[in-house]
Amino acid sequence: MQGRKGSLGMILIGAAAALLLGSAAGTVINAQPPAPEKSPVYRAKAARGRILDRYGSILAYSGEDGSRSYPEDLCPHIIGTLSASGEAQSGIELALDTVLRGQDGLRDSGHNIPVRDGSDVYLTIDSSLQRAAESILEKAAAQYRKGVDYDTAAPYCGKAGAIVILGCESGEVLACASYPDFPLNDFSRRYDSLAADDNSPLLCRALNGLYRPGSTFKPVTAAAALCSGAVRADTRFWCGSHLRLGDTDFSCVKPHGAADVRRALELSCNIYFYRAALLTGSSQLTNYARLFGFGQAPRIELPTVPGSFASPENTSPWSEGQLIQAAIGQSTTLCTPLQMAIEALTLAREGSYLEPTVIRSTGGMRPESEPVPNDELYSFGSKEVFDLIKRGMTDSTVYTYGEWALSKLPHPCAVKTGTPQSPRGYDSAVIGFYPADRPEIAFAVMLEGGANAKHTVFEICEAYNKRIQF
Repeated sequence: MQGRKGSLGMILIGAAAALLLGSAAGTVINAQPPAPEKSPVYRAKAARGRILDRYGSILAYSGEDGSRSYPEDLCPHIIGTLSASGEAQSGIELALDTVLRGQDGLRDSGHNIPVRDGSDVYLTIDSSLQRAAESILEKAAAQYRKGVDYDTAAPYCGKAGAIVILGCESGEVLACASYPDFPLNDFSRRYDSLAADDNSPLLCRALNGLYRPGSTFKPVTAAAALCSGAVRADTRFWCGSHLRLGDTDFSCVKPHGAADVRRALELSCNIYFYRAALLTGSSQLTNYARLFGFGQAPRIELPTVPGSFASPENTSPWSEGQLIQAAIGQSTTLCTPLQMAIEALTLAREGSYLEPTVIRSTGGMRPESEPVPNDELYSFGSKEVFDLIKRGMTDSTVYTYGEWALSKLPHPCAVKTGTPQSPRGYDSAVIGFYPADRPEIAFAVMLEGGANAKHTVFEICEAYNKRIQF
């Protein structure tokens, strides 16, 4: 027994030793070299570029934590918005996102991408004019809440609206204001309430609001009739306050007697433009409307809409009644305040058409102090035609009153007013340029459901005079 027990013990010890040796051998045979330590990953967030006005005033910048700030609290629709996570959503922030965003840095075992901060963008906006335009719209809304007074000497008012001011030499957008607007600093937190607001504060009315231009369109009809030879400078039509076409009476505000084109522009005589349009015809009127920029979206760096000009192609049934309504900016014609300002710019430049621009410089380069003129796309008409229209528009400034009288300005101004029909009843509009004899700014104002937009012009020109000394 002892021998068997001894043999068994030796077998067990041998087996255990074999297992241990086998295990050790296996460990040695199957061992891999230790994995190298991974290189640390370094990420660097690019700083978003600033947005500045034409003179270098900062309109938007990012802090060290990446949050966006807006020290001037101006032109929110133009600057545009970022989401809570910093993604570009609208305006210049979106249009030039690749310029402003830059490139984040990354360094690890396989990459070494240096951080590249975003570049600054200079806008054509003049902060002082922008602030004046926004203030005018705020005052118009405050006056509207007190009640609309249609007396021609009453203050201007409007529930909402827009103002666009363009530089006549370059087509640069000096101011582009829409009311109501919204605070950029608080945009993300207030988005739901802003989106649900019936007054549509998120809508950029200046670029995307559609309105009938009303009588502000009459200079286009004058240009079409004169350039096509349908009327001459001395052609007169009798205004007895009504024109009958078929079974329909088309009216004027009052009898004006015999009027030529200059007098008709001063008085805004509907009958003259009705008769001029009948002689001109829809084809020529449509052609000149397009030359002034109606019915097509301006090529600008931000989204805008084309609107429409009433013509046989888009208005059914077409008739002479539709033609004469189109001639005074009614019928199915719709346009943006930007297009109205382009009309004023083209009148100021005597038929030379410029595309507007809102960007002065990108890539961080500070622009020159003087504007760089854009190349004209085309020109039409003659100096004689546009001088005649300008005189009629200058004559009409006598119908501004009191503290807003344009006669108090140091230089003559040219304007054309309008009271277009709208879903609100009537809107109030004005276009023009200043100074009349050597235009430097062209402008358009639209006040929804309001009155006396003409009385905003004095404040626009005064703000310009304070900024630019002639």
